[in-house]
Amino acid sequence: MSKSILLVDDEPAILRALQRLLQRSGYRVYCAATGVEALQVLAGYQISLVISDFRMPGMNGAELLKAVRTQYPTCLGIILSAYADRDALLECLNSGAAWKFLEKPWDDQALLQQIELALVEGERRLADIQRTNLLLASPEALLELSSTGQVRRFNSLALAVLHLPPTELKDRPLAELFSEINPIELAVFFHKKDHELTLQTKSGRWVSLSHRISDLHHYLLKITQVEKVSAGVFERQQQLLDSTELRQHVENCLTSHQACVAISLMIRDYNRLADSLSDQQLDALVEQSSLLLWQHLPPRAVIGSVSADHFVVVLPESGRESRLQQHIDSLLQPFSQQLLLLKDRILLSFSVGYAIAPTDGETARQLLHHAEIACRQNLANPKAFYLRFDRAMVEHKRQHFEISNSLYTALEEQQFYLLYQPKVRLQDGYCDEAEVLIRWQHPQMGLVSPAVFIPIAEQDGQIGAIGSWVLQACLQQAKQWQAQGVPIRRLAVNLSGRQLQDLQFSHRLGQMLALNQQSASILELEVTETFLMEDINRSALLLEHLQELGCHLAMDDFGTGYSSLAYLAKLPVQVLKLDRSLVLDLEDSPQSASMVRHMIRMAHELDMEVVAEGIESPGQIEILRDLRCDMVQGYVYSQPVTAEAFAEIVRQQPYRKTRGTS
Repeated sequence: MSKSILLVDDEPAILRALQRLLQRSGYRVYCAATGVEALQVLAGYQISLVISDFRMPGMNGAELLKAVRTQYPTCLGIILSAYADRDALLECLNSGAAWKFLEKPWDDQALLQQIELALVEGERRLADIQRTNLLLASPEALLELSSTGQVRRFNSLALAVLHLPPTELKDRPLAELFSEINPIELAVFFHKKDHELTLQTKSGRWVSLSHRISDLHHYLLKITQVEKVSAGVFERQQQLLDSTELRQHVENCLTSHQACVAISLMIRDYNRLADSLSDQQLDALVEQSSLLLWQHLPPRAVIGSVSADHFVVVLPESGRESRLQQHIDSLLQPFSQQLLLLKDRILLSFSVGYAIAPTDGETARQLLHHAEIACRQNLANPKAFYLRFDRAMVEHKRQHFEISNSLYTALEEQQFYLLYQPKVRLQDGYCDEAEVLIRWQHPQMGLVSPAVFIPIAEQDGQIGAIGSWVLQACLQQAKQWQAQGVPIRRLAVNLSGRQLQDLQFSHRLGQMLALNQQSASILELEVTETFLMEDINRSALLLEHLQELGCHLAMDDFGTGYSSLAYLAKLPVQVLKLDRSLVLDLEDSPQSASMVRHMIRMAHELDMEVVAEGIESPGQIEILRDLRCDMVQGYVYSQPVTAEAFAEIVRQQPYRKTRGTS
């Protein structure tokens, strides 16, 4: 995909000449005659490089690039001019607002070479900013390495996990921080970005390393502390194999052609238990757990400890998976009752994953690793069942990594676009509102669902930049509709919890509104019920800032979490969006209709509008109209459509002609 370059010059002939040169070289080119026009273009498009004249009416090139540097720090600037005020130019270069100064007339090849160098520098700066943002905002312990393996930067959580002062971490080679690093395993880890590596620090702590963002020049690694069984517990439980002995046992089985199964068992919520129990209780917990597991081992099985919360059982393959599941049932049967830990009683539950050789792994390392992958994936399942390894799990992990990395370039490459789903007023079928929905067309993966990439963006930190782009593009579209005379009342945009927690968010939103000459009332900002209810008082404070700005506020997906209307009175919310799960059974379930009627009535008493989403049938519309629901959206009226198609809906009002039915 081509990079986007903005040309700024008040001489049309120069703009045309530069535009032809750059377009022939494969760049996407935008043009502006003034600094004000340039900032408007930047507000609507992801620009990699600005090439500006120095002498221009109103705002000169130095002033423009300073504004660009402030508002769009990943965008580089070049001054291309026959004349420039020397002092102003030096200040612009020294401040970093301008990357270089090039003189007119220009040599085509020399200019193209400088542009290529600028874009490479821009990519380096963008990657650095992305790593910086993660280091500052991530709830995870992170460590940044140079390409030679030296520690460049780290966050406070990394210091806590590694138990080191900053002076002993900065500029140290990774190999000096850990004991007995296997060079081959380390090389594989750096080469394969979806791998994890477990190492022991010089202070005796065990940690797991995994990649966050990595390129040819830098590695940003996540560090997770791994609790190993204490020496005292291990001495008392000699039947526990360690990791090396486990691997050797599996290797012996495989080399003697004995089919075997590796079962990985992890104590759920172990970190919470570790925070709440004393060291003595924690040792007792590990000792009792291992003893009970050992006492209930199937015949010819062995048990080992990988960490304090992680056990592995290896047993001969029984031929039928149903028999294997019975073995696991028997193994965990003692944990159906509470354990007594120095006067306290604890009920333990385990996540279980298993892998069967040779189908799920042909080597000991593979088999044990795949059992652990299944177990870790099973941690996310609230219901207790035993999960067998599937090759798709590795693919899922690889896909997560690929999507996360691709998100960083998706904005720059303009792979995102917006669709608009009409919201229809039930009273008269009138439509002048829509929900704004993001879509991602990846050049290789095709259309990637928001249900896939949004959670990854929230987890890995890209959601802030994506959310800002959605708002900017949405407001720019609203401005265009306004110029075309399309009467749009309001556009609903989803906010992530991370955006809402950003203390500068309301300020930046105000800037976007001013730049696009839009009133805040054009926006309806939707926040999910689950996030708002995590801390009701804090949520109220965050929402008040947006309300002061003039935005409409909506609670999205109502009915999926707390569903307590009493809490709504504490939040400055004007709109309640009923989750689609509440309306699915409206036509068949009087109980569902009664519950929805109660929610709508209570919301109206709190002066809130009620919107039902996911409506798919005329019967649902009729029931919701009888229940006094204010607005609906769903495929019964329209799927999400392009900006042009939505403008036509607003002009033609097709649903009003049929009085709100289809």
